[in-house]
Amino acid sequence: MKPVTAFFLLSALIFAFVPHQIAADMNLPKTNDLIERACNRSTHKDFCVNTLNSHSKSKDADLSGLASIAVTLAYQNATNILDELHLLGNNTTGAEPSIQQGVEECKDYYLDAAEQLENSISALSQKAYHDANTWLKVAVTDADSCEAAFQGQKSEMSHKNRLFRQLANNALTVVKVLVDN
Repeated sequence: MKPVTAFFLLSALIFAFVPHQIAADMNLPKTNDLIERACNRSTHKDFCVNTLNSHSKSKDADLSGLASIAVTLAYQNATNILDELHLLGNNTTGAEPSIQQGVEECKDYYLDAAEQLENSISALSQKAYHDANTWLKVAVTDADSCEAAFQGQKSEMSHKNRLFRQLANNALTVVKVLVDN
């Protein structure tokens, strides 16, 4: 092959593939910008951004989709905590009565939180953003109430409650952006 022909062939290949890569790279900042905007008011902005970026569907999501992802992540966390509380409840027979009572109360609070998050997901699908906002606030309050059920004692639940509150507050932050639009 002549050097001139090779040059033109190589140039054609480069121009055929590079624009697609540039276009793909141009789409990435838009999604990151949307996630940044959605998480901008979060008290845990980096956590919010990282959590949403880690979800596979966030790359193609609009603001409403990001809100659904954030609420779903909080819901999954709440149901995992509820499962752990059921196991913990079965293993507290020798624990102090205040711990046993705290576990039982937390079960009720996380059952309610999960229901509130289900309601939020449904509200988001119907574009009832104010309703989703209200139910998310109740879910956060449920986590606070769970923590209070242990009467100030450090428990296995303290870290779990904190993580859930962060996830639920991230969802609340994204939903508030929708409410304000």
